[in-house]
Amino acid sequence: MNKVCKCFVFVLAFSACVYSLQGQEYRSYSLETMSFDKNGLYYSLPQTELIFDVEVEKITEYKGCFADYSYMLGLRNVVTKDGVTYRIKDIKIRPEAVADASQTYFLNTEGGVNIVKSDIGALTLISKKMENNKDNDAALIVNHKDMPHPPKELKKEEKDITSPTIVQRLLSEGMLESMPNMTAEKAVKEIERLKELQLDVLSGSTDGTYMNTTVDFMYKQLDRIIAGYVAMFSGDRVVEKIRYSFSVIPQKPLIVEEDLMLGIFKFSEKEGVLPLTNTDKDATTIVANIHSLNTTKNYAKIEEQKSYNDKIKSSIAKKGVGVYYRIPETVNVSVNIADKSFKKTLKISQFGVVSYLMDSPSKIVFDEKTGALKFVSKD
Repeated sequence: MNKVCKCFVFVLAFSACVYSLQGQEYRSYSLETMSFDKNGLYYSLPQTELIFDVEVEKITEYKGCFADYSYMLGLRNVVTKDGVTYRIKDIKIRPEAVADASQTYFLNTEGGVNIVKSDIGALTLISKKMENNKDNDAALIVNHKDMPHPPKELKKEEKDITSPTIVQRLLSEGMLESMPNMTAEKAVKEIERLKELQLDVLSGSTDGTYMNTTVDFMYKQLDRIIAGYVAMFSGDRVVEKIRYSFSVIPQKPLIVEEDLMLGIFKFSEKEGVLPLTNTDKDATTIVANIHSLNTTKNYAKIEEQKSYNDKIKSSIAKKGVGVYYRIPETVNVSVNIADKSFKKTLKISQFGVVSYLMDSPSKIVFDEKTGALKFVSKD
């Protein structure tokens, strides 16, 4: 029964193909079969570029000049040496549409059809009725030489910071008062003196009368200076966020059911983010796993059957089709790092199926990012 149904559907599809070849107002041709004496424009089907926005924390540690005397303040978790370490904080995954040069077609528009294209040269609207796009037609009728441009690669961004000594940094930030011939003993006594001054401020023992807001300000300023002196013993840690963007256009695997593994970048706790070409043995390759949900399996079978039919192939070669479009595949994209997992479910156009409409409906609306059909009207 299933075979009979499939044959019946296939016969209907082919009948519709043959019937629709008459009286069309727009036709699409592959670059191999197009005629150079026709008016029209080029368009490309979109493909999906995966963008990985990576947030890295750069942790710079400064050893205190009195770190060896931290026991005098009973401190723990003391920075024992200057150093820089990195850790991956977050990875966001998002799709971006780019032109697929391998799926570029010529659309004959001798019937005066209204066409709207996206910035990457993909179709977003075909309409026989003018819908507030009168100025677009002239701009969209292009010369055969105006082929779509390849997408630009995203650049990685990194920001470095200088590494002054902890005393220089605390002095410049106003967290430390300059004292000549500073020793650990002097620093401890200064901390004790400042804490006593704080108590005097709170108790009102200082000379003069102050408003509550002034008392609070004075207390916080003293607290800031005390923290500066304590940092001379405990050391300090500065955390800076660095953001990178990596892009990759995944190619459809031969076996859709098998996961596709793509290297994005390399990472080292000592060096941070590195290119894939880096040969540092301590660097780990960060890999994206793409798992197809195989949502276009049935469509792929239908397109495969159509491609084997010589009559359909001959008709398309001679008279073209109405328009080509994509049926995108739904996938899960994940990046696993130690105990963290960053995931996103999205659609990848090139993992799906390229199909076509043999007729030329009065209005077609396409998904700008995937190239899928969103609306078709034959009125």
